[in-house]
Amino acid sequence: MPDLLLNELGFLFDDNPNPMWVFEIASLRILKVNKAAIINYGYTETEFLELTISDLRDESNLEAFYSYLTDIGITESNKRGISSAGVWKHKGKHGDLIYTEITSHDVKYRNLDCRIVAAADISEKLQYRDQAKQREQELVWTKNSLEALINNTEDEIWSVDKETRYMYMNQAYRNRVAYLTGTEPKEGDYSYLHSYTPEIIEAWKGYYGRTLAGERYAIVNESITPDTKEVLSFEINFNPIYNNEGEITGVGCFARNITQRLKTEQAIIDQNNRLRHIASLTSHELRRPVASMLGLIAIMDRANFYNPDNQEIIEHLLTVGNEIDEVIRLIVDKTFTDEDRRPDKFQTP
Repeated sequence: MPDLLLNELGFLFDDNPNPMWVFEIASLRILKVNKAAIINYGYTETEFLELTISDLRDESNLEAFYSYLTDIGITESNKRGISSAGVWKHKGKHGDLIYTEITSHDVKYRNLDCRIVAAADISEKLQYRDQAKQREQELVWTKNSLEALINNTEDEIWSVDKETRYMYMNQAYRNRVAYLTGTEPKEGDYSYLHSYTPEIIEAWKGYYGRTLAGERYAIVNESITPDTKEVLSFEINFNPIYNNEGEITGVGCFARNITQRLKTEQAIIDQNNRLRHIASLTSHELRRPVASMLGLIAIMDRANFYNPDNQEIIEHLLTVGNEIDEVIRLIVDKTFTDEDRRPDKFQTP
C-alpha cells in the first residue's frame, strides 16, 4: 500500500474511535498514532513516537509477545497480510492495564515496511465478562451450599406442580417415602403413584388442592412406621408457589417430626395435673388430720403424763397419724409416674 493511499485515508486513521498506530517491522518503532491511541494510553504524540510496540506491553506479556512475532514470521514477506493477533494486555503511561483485541495489516509508510494496527479496547467488555463469570460462580456456590444445607437436615422438603408431580425433593423426603412405600420417588413422578392407601391419596389431593387455591396453612399428620409400628407426628406446612406473573404454579411443603415435642408437651401437662392434685391433697386432705393432731396435743395433760385421760388422747393421735401417713402415700403415688418407678430409672451406668 503506497504512502499516498495512507495519507488519503487519514480521516479513517486519525478519527477512528479505536486506537491505531503504524510501526516499522524491522525495529518495531511506532511511526504514527491516531487521536484515540493518545487519549486511551495517556502518552502525547511526541512521547508515543519515542516508543516501540514492545513498550506498550505489560511485562507479564513480553515473552509471549516476542514468541508470537517469531511464530508468525512477521519479517518474512510471504507471511505478511492481515492478521488477527487476539487479545493482549497493554499498559498505559500511568501503569493502567488495557486489554486490547489486535488486528493488523502490512503497509508502506515513509517508504518503510510497516504494519498498521487497530487495537480495540475491550477492557470493559472483559470486566463485564469476568463479573458475569464471578456471579455465575457465586450462584453455583450458593446453590451447592443450599443443596448441602437442605439435604443435611432431617426435616422433609418437597414441592409439586399443579398436577401434583414432584418438582423437588430433599434427601430426607426421598428416604422417608422410600421407607414407607418401598419405592424412592423421582422428579416428575405423580405424588400419588406410590403404595399409599386410597384414603391417604384422597387426603393429600385435598391438601394440595387447598394450597393451589391460594391457601397457606399447616397440619399435624400422623404415620405409623412399618417395622416398629410407632406412631410419628409431623407438622407439615403448605405454601403456594408463584411465578413472576403472580400465578400459582405449585405447592412447596415443609415437614418436621414433632413426635418428641408432643410427648414432652403432654408430659408437662400430666405433670401440671399431678401438681394440682398434690396441692389439693395438701390443702384439704392433709390439713384436716394435722389440725386434729394439734387439737389433741393441746388438750393433753402434759404436766401429768400418766393422767388416765391421756390414754384416750394417745389412741386418737395414733388414728390421726395413720390418716396422715395414708395422705402422704397418696401424694407420693400422684407425684411419680409408672416410668419413674422403673427399677433401673435412677441406676448409674
